[in-house]
Amino acid sequence: MSSTSLLALLGVTFLLPCVHALDCQWAAIETVLNTSQMPVEWTNGKKTCDFGDGCQDTLMLIENGPQVNLVLTKGCTSEKDHEVQVTEHRTGPGLSVISYTHVCRHRDLCNDLSTSVPLWSLHTEKGVGQLGAQEEEREGAVWSKEHRAEG
Repeated sequence: MSSTSLLALLGVTFLLPCVHALDCQWAAIETVLNTSQMPVEWTNGKKTCDFGDGCQDTLMLIENGPQVNLVLTKGCTSEKDHEVQVTEHRTGPGLSVISYTHVCRHRDLCNDLSTSVPLWSLHTEKGVGQLGAQEEEREGAVWSKEHRAEG
C-alpha cells in the first residue's frame, strides 16, 4: 500500500464516529424474601463489555405462599436487542412465576432496572398484595395484554 493510500485510509478512519464497547450495569442476586418485604431495590455495579455486546436485565420472581425467590442477573450479552418483556409463566394460587427481560445497546448503562416494582406491581394487579396500579403509574410503566412495558 502506498503512503498516500495509507494516509487517506487513516484520514477516513478518523472521520468515522467513535464506536466503543458498552458499559453495562452488573449484578447477580438470588435471595428468598417474605412477600411483606416486596417490592425491593438494589444497587448495581458496572462492567465494560466486549466490543459488540449489549446490556441485559433478567429478573424472575417465584412466589410460593408467603415467600418470594428473587433471581436477578444484569450484565453483558451477545443476544440481539429487545424491548422490555414481562412474561407470566405461571399464576397462582399457591405458586406464581413472572419474569422480566431486556437487552439494549443504545447507550451506556441502558440496562437500568434497579427495583422489582415492574414485576411486583403486575403481580399485585392480579389481586395479591397491596401495590396495584398506583405503583405502576408512579413508575411510568404501561402494560398491554402481552405485558410489554412501554415508556
